[in-house]
Amino acid sequence: MAGLSRRLRKEWPDDLTPSRLSALATIAAGEPLAVGELAKRMAVSTPTVSHIVDALDKLGLIARQPDPHDRRICRLTTSPAGDELLDDLSRHTTGLLADRIHRLPQAQQIALDAALPALEALAAAPE
Repeated sequence: MAGLSRRLRKEWPDDLTPSRLSALATIAAGEPLAVGELAKRMAVSTPTVSHIVDALDKLGLIARQPDPHDRRICRLTTSPAGDELLDDLSRHTTGLLADRIHRLPQAQQIALDAALPALEALAAAPE
């Protein structure tokens, strides 16, 4: 899995590190997040997430919104550019994976298909 992940990352823009992509995907996955909540979900420190958020903001991939209940907090959402980047990466990655899967021998394709429910369960399992 790590080798496949490295190959797919070669297609990412140079300024999109794995931690930046992880943060962007986490922000895009739900309601607007405070920096502290993003840090908790990513299991890293708040200062680390602050640096990542600053970089994503400079790239124009996220937007900061004031919290309606606490003016000291800003909420993070993806910008239209961030949404577009995630969509492009998803389409591209899906295409690359589909191409690689189609090159596998039929028996391996069948084995991979049989393993998908277990892989999906692993991905969806709570921490």
